[in-house]
Amino acid sequence: MFIFKHIGLIYFKRKVYIGDKMVFIDNLGLMLFILPLVSVLIAYTTIQAFIGFRKSSYEAIKRSLDDSILPAAILGIIIIILSLWGEFTWTLPGSYNILFYDVYLLLGITILSYSIAVYMGKRLQSTGIFSLFVGLITIYYGVSGYNLGLTKEPLALLALYATYGIAGILGYPVTLALDKLRDQQGVKDPKLEGWMYAFFLLFWIFVVIAGIIGAFIAVETIPAHLAHPP
Repeated sequence: MFIFKHIGLIYFKRKVYIGDKMVFIDNLGLMLFILPLVSVLIAYTTIQAFIGFRKSSYEAIKRSLDDSILPAAILGIIIIILSLWGEFTWTLPGSYNILFYDVYLLLGITILSYSIAVYMGKRLQSTGIFSLFVGLITIYYGVSGYNLGLTKEPLALLALYATYGIAGILGYPVTLALDKLRDQQGVKDPKLEGWMYAFFLLFWIFVVIAGIIGAFIAVETIPAHLAHPP
């Protein structure tokens, strides 16, 4: 195995033999870059839906959510595949596998659940309550990793897990708001209540911050990976 350090992580590039050829499997960079992609999709979809609602009622929200089904499903499936592969093959040393793949799998399930709910025309709050608990779990993992000093950049670890965790928690009231707006279909003058504005704004703030942190860590990670080709 080839071992190298980056942002405090010790990452193993696993050797896999296919016939008489050896290939290396290193998915960490891809996994990290998927996180900001998730943030971009969520922020773009919800902001577009919010602005559209103010112009043309719930139909604009439905169009925005429908447009997000395919990319959300693709991202969710990819995340689940990468997570299950990591969980089954134990690609990282020590407890890092638990730290990263557990919450990554829960993220994939949440995103896929959202896309299925939108596709089937179901209420979103069931996915939202799942998102809330996944957010709490993510924060717990991040705090535990920070307290155990699992990386040389514990604040970066904590910030990544905390921001995505808080965004997940805020996802629940956001889905409640979207369901409530859907229930106003046919109402002559549907309105956004004050609490909806507050939760939408907080949700966007943490989704964007989480995406920026994830992108920064991914950008910092890639050169170290490319510097050690097979």
